[in-house]
Amino acid sequence: MTNPLDRDIEDFRTAMQAFKVVRRVLDARSDPLSNTDFYIRTRQEGHEMLDRAEKQLNQLAAFALFAAFERTLRDHLSSNLSPIQSAQTIPPERADRLHDFLEKGVDNWRIDNVIELFAPPAEDQDINNAKNIRTHRHHVAHGEAPPVSIPPQTVYKQLSDFLGKIGLTV
Repeated sequence: MTNPLDRDIEDFRTAMQAFKVVRRVLDARSDPLSNTDFYIRTRQEGHEMLDRAEKQLNQLAAFALFAAFERTLRDHLSSNLSPIQSAQTIPPERADRLHDFLEKGVDNWRIDNVIELFAPPAEDQDINNAKNIRTHRHHVAHGEAPPVSIPPQTVYKQLSDFLGKIGLTV
């Protein structure tokens, strides 16, 4: 299975490269700035705009990576509920209802609890990393400053390692 986080980190890297190009253009003060918000700005104002956008992009990239990670875990759990329907120890009609109940409820389970379901093979450090990223995402989602900023590259590495250990990526 391919890593569901690959596309988000690739998009982040592309945007970061674009920031580099714009900074170089700003410093050269050449015509490519015409018809942009940078045109009537000083070099310092342009860099300040880029700094704010870069900070926001870092937060949004980490947010998107965690969202893809969370969806992958929930989809995996939903797709692996079929043994409940064929359980020999539960009456078939109850097994079907239990299966439907669990499948519909997966999206309502606390993500911290979902993360813990994968131990082992996920190790304590992997679980703690994922929970710390979830805390970071929570702060970003609610417009608060995260207690610790986690760079998207770190988010990608830690969540990819988690998915790899539980067999959801190659």
